[in-house]
Amino acid sequence: MGKRILILAGAAYGERMSSPGIRAHHMARVLVERLTDAWVTLAVPGGNVQGQTANAPCRVVPYYTKLGALREMAKHDIIIATGFPNHALLLFPWKTFVLDFFTTYLLEWMEASKDDPAFDPLRRGAWLSRSRKLLNVQLTFADYVLAASERQRDAHLGSMMSLGLVSPRSHTKDPSLHRLIGVAPHGIRNDPLEHTKQVVKGRYGGIKETDKLILWNGGIVSWYDPNTLIRAVGELSRERDDIKLLFVGASYPGLENLGMGTRFRQAVELSRELDVYNRNVFFDIGWVPYEEIKNYTLEADVSACTYSEGMETNFSLRTRFLDIFWAEVPLICTKGDVLADMVDEHCLGITVHERDVAGVTAAIRRLVDDRDYIEACKRNIRAIKGCLSWEVALEPLVKFCESGESIARPKSERLWPLASRIFGYEVTRRIRTLRSRLLRV
Repeated sequence: MGKRILILAGAAYGERMSSPGIRAHHMARVLVERLTDAWVTLAVPGGNVQGQTANAPCRVVPYYTKLGALREMAKHDIIIATGFPNHALLLFPWKTFVLDFFTTYLLEWMEASKDDPAFDPLRRGAWLSRSRKLLNVQLTFADYVLAASERQRDAHLGSMMSLGLVSPRSHTKDPSLHRLIGVAPHGIRNDPLEHTKQVVKGRYGGIKETDKLILWNGGIVSWYDPNTLIRAVGELSRERDDIKLLFVGASYPGLENLGMGTRFRQAVELSRELDVYNRNVFFDIGWVPYEEIKNYTLEADVSACTYSEGMETNFSLRTRFLDIFWAEVPLICTKGDVLADMVDEHCLGITVHERDVAGVTAAIRRLVDDRDYIEACKRNIRAIKGCLSWEVALEPLVKFCESGESIARPKSERLWPLASRIFGYEVTRRIRTLRSRLLRV
C-alpha cells in the first residue's frame, strides 16, 4: 500500500456543497485517480454530511469531536486541510501537513466585520489580533502550502518569510520556492454538457421559456454587491419584459442557522422597492444540490456576479465562476479578481467597475442581443476549459504527495515556534471568551 492521505473537509459535504466541500471532493477524486496505490480518506465534521455520499470518490468518515479528528489524523501519513486543529501538535513531528489556503479567510472576515454592528472598533481589533495569531499557527504547521493564485502565493510567501519559515536551505533547494508554496486554483468539473431536466425556464412562475435568464449562482455575503445588478435589471424592465434575474442559493449548506444575511435581505428589499420582485428578479432560497446546479447553468443565457473592488477581491478567486465556464455561459463581473482578469484577457464576457449600474445595463443588453459577440464568448470559454480542469489545477498537490519531500524549515526548528504560537493563540481566545462572558453579566 502507498501513502495514506487524509483530507479534512471543514465544510458541508454530500449533495449540497459550497466551494470547500466541492474542492475536497475533487481533490479526493484526483488523488485517487492519479495515485493508484494511495489510501485516500475524506473526513467530514459529523453534522456537515449533507445527504448521500455514495458518489464519493473515496472512503468518507464523519468525526464528531476533536479527539475523533485526531484519531483519523493518526492513521494517515499526509494531512490536507484548510486549517489544522491545535491539538494536531501532538502529531506534528511524524505527519506531513499540507495547508490548502485557497481562500483568504482573514480578508474575507475583515470585510464581513466592517459593517457588522456586533463589531465595534475594539472588538474588531481583538478579533483581528486573534485571527492573525491563528493564521501564524497554520503557516507554521505547513510542510507545503497551496494557494489559489499567484497573488495569494505572494501574500502567503511574504507571511512565511516574516515568520521565519523560509530558510536559506529552502531557497537553495528551490530558488522559486514553488516546492514550498504551490498554486492550485479551483477547477472545472469534467462532466459532459448534458441538460437532464428543465428547472427554471417555463418552470418558475414568471419566467417563460423564451425569456433571457441571468443567473447569480451562489450565496450573497458581505463583499458582494447584488444591488447594482438588481438596479440594472430594474432599468431594463422599463423597456422590455424578457430579462429575468435568478439568485440561486441564499444560506450556505451547513450554515443555515445563520439565516439569509444582511446583503440578501437588502437585495430582496430593493427588488420590492423597484417593483421587480418575482416579476423580473427571483430568489431561490435553498442551496441547489451540486449535481442539479448543472441544469441551472445550462439554462442560463448570462451569468452575473457584482462585488466591491477591494483587498478581498484582489486576492480572491471567485470559485462560482468555474461552474459558469463549465456551462460555457458568458459572464458579467466586477473588475479586480484573478478570474475577472481572465474574462477581460480572453473575452469570456464583460467586466464592469463597482457600482456601475449603466455599465451592467449595457453589458446585459450586449450579452442577450449581440449574437456574434455571444458566440465569440462561448467559443473562447470552450477554448480555455481544458486549462482549468481539476486535473490541471491540482497537479502541484499530486506531485507533492508523490514525492512526499518538503523543503520547509525542518520540523525540529518549527516545533517550539509552533507550540508557542498555539499557546499565544489560546491565551488570546480564552481572554476574549472571558471578556464576552463578563460583558453579558
